Amino acid sequence: MTDKVSSDANLQADRDHHGCSQQPRTQDSLKLSINPLRAQGKQRGGEADVKSFRKELWFQTRERREFINITPQVQQALQESGIQEGLLLCNAMHITASIFINDDEAGLHQDMEVWLEKLAPEKPHAQYRHNGYEDNADAHLKRSVMGREVVVAVTGGRLDFGPWEQIFYGEFDGKREKRVLVKIIGE
Repeated sequence: MTDKVSSDANLQADRDHHGCSQQPRTQDSLKLSINPLRAQGKQRGGEADVKSFRKELWFQTRERREFINITPQVQQALQESGIQEGLLLCNAMHITASIFINDDEAGLHQDMEVWLEKLAPEKPHAQYRHNGYEDNADAHLKRSVMGREVVVAVTGGRLDFGPWEQIFYGEFDGKREKRVLVKIIGE
């Protein structure tokens, strides 16, 4: 009981120190904390002029597993959107494919392939309970490790990357057509 009282008192002291109210945040207080951000954008009738853009990219790989640099296609979608400042979401629309950011270097891609195959080997297929109708359990696991999507800041109409960063489509159960979604919001 003493620990609970002590931790509650410490929590309240921390809140007081940082200027936090004792009351939990409500939906209205969350709106108030977001609204000042609109002052940085263009104003029209008191609201920011925010646009939304959506485009699907389609890929069909020659191999079961491939990494494809899709940065040029994503940049093209950004140009089509006309958005200068905002956020770009790029995600694989299939459960056995991935989108990730890394360096476009062949040795690194080979290292990733070897590493992923050690984590979730394709064969023997019988090692996975998922395999039955399809033999692609390893592809589901590889996607889980590599991730579904990336979010990139858009600044001055360009992808705001660090050095060497590129966007990749990772296919782990290929040889069929699959989609990637590019969704951009901003102004």
